[in-house]
Amino acid sequence: MKLDTDDPPGGERGSSSVQGLFILLVWTGLLALGLYAPFVLGLAYIWIDLFRPQDVVPSVMGLLPVSMITACLCGLAYAFGDRRDPPPLHLVTVLTVIWAVWITATTTWAVLPEHAWTKWDWAFKTVMFSAFMPFLFRSRIQIEAAILTIILAIFSNTIPFCIKALVSGSGYHRQLGLLPVNVGLGESSTLAIDSIACIPLIIFLMRHSKIAPYKGALKFAYWAAPTIAIVGAFATFARAGLVSCFVWAAYTWWHVKRKVMLAAVFCMAALIFVPLMGEQWADRMSTITEAETDGSAFTRIVVWQWTIEYAAQHPLGGGFDVYRINRRTVLQEDGSEFTIEARAFHSIYMEVLGEHGVVGAIIFGALMMAFYVSLFRLAWKTKKNKDLLWLHDLARALMVCATTYFAGSAFVGVAFQSFHYFLFAFSVSASHYFLRVQASAQQEGAAVQRRVPLRTPASALVRGRDSLPAP
Repeated sequence: MKLDTDDPPGGERGSSSVQGLFILLVWTGLLALGLYAPFVLGLAYIWIDLFRPQDVVPSVMGLLPVSMITACLCGLAYAFGDRRDPPPLHLVTVLTVIWAVWITATTTWAVLPEHAWTKWDWAFKTVMFSAFMPFLFRSRIQIEAAILTIILAIFSNTIPFCIKALVSGSGYHRQLGLLPVNVGLGESSTLAIDSIACIPLIIFLMRHSKIAPYKGALKFAYWAAPTIAIVGAFATFARAGLVSCFVWAAYTWWHVKRKVMLAAVFCMAALIFVPLMGEQWADRMSTITEAETDGSAFTRIVVWQWTIEYAAQHPLGGGFDVYRINRRTVLQEDGSEFTIEARAFHSIYMEVLGEHGVVGAIIFGALMMAFYVSLFRLAWKTKKNKDLLWLHDLARALMVCATTYFAGSAFVGVAFQSFHYFLFAFSVSASHYFLRVQASAQQEGAAVQRRVPLRTPASALVRGRDSLPAP
């Protein structure tokens, strides 16, 4: 009897059922913990957003609106059980909300309203949740837990890519992770830049983690994680991953003291990784500088030219998925015509410019600028404070992470993927934590002054004396 092709063999169904039950238990466990610690519900939402259990095991998790349920419980838990120390209004938060309002406005006049509202439905939620995150993650442990959740969710797809690359080889546009191709982290370029961007966060946790301290067996995990990230990213065959890796390596080399030693380590790693990936990988990476001869790269350049021209004529943007109307014919060197039609932007910057116009590009650029300025100021203020060394290193790690990510995303349409919005939120949480530490120090200083006798002159206090000088 012939098996129905839509019905997997019994062993695969059983394996999928076990996997689905396990993931369901993880989700319900996070919800249960969230009843006692509301910020855990925020962790659950981050996990769902990146791991996408409804797509990993649709037969089980796809039956429930897990994202909506978790988001609603998260909001209710904060409103009724965890409203302590709300963060003050921050420029990053203000610009995030303005950005959400603007993408909603552009959707109202979108060229393709049906497609636009479909994308707006999840893009708007991504932006607004990032604005809400600083209300959930306020303490050091909470911020660290959120970073760990992001890394583990991303590595759930990176590790399978890494293993399959080492065992049987890899390739571009292949489903080697847990998610289908072009779904979240199942999209190779997205996974590649996310994996490389995690490395600065991993190094930060190695130095300062309280939840997973650098000792015992975790030492091996911390040392293995960057290698897994690089091999997994390279195994996607996405050129954006190589760009991100180069930027991270250059930034790291520039800021270390032992430059010769680190350069030797990077060269040795290249000698190991490149042969490991094979000739096909090397051939594909070599096309980065050959845009005119590589069809994919040449297509992107043509689409970017169309986008710039469209934005010049429509400065308010064309709404989500406006790329579907693009069409451009180019005369090649051999005299033949090359036509592109309905091709995606393949760039975070062109996606913003085409869909939301010059105004949208200004808002998004201002959001990025506010993010960097906020972290630079935080790193500068905490530079010489030993008690806040972790906060100083977190600010630097977030800047390196974002720089690495935004370099690679110049070739990937991820303007509304959640990773960089999470980074924006962490900058607000870190700044808020520093303000609370400052306020606490000022209160302690005021309390000390109140305990000093009123007859003590100010000059004596300056000299560190608790009583009047002897006559």
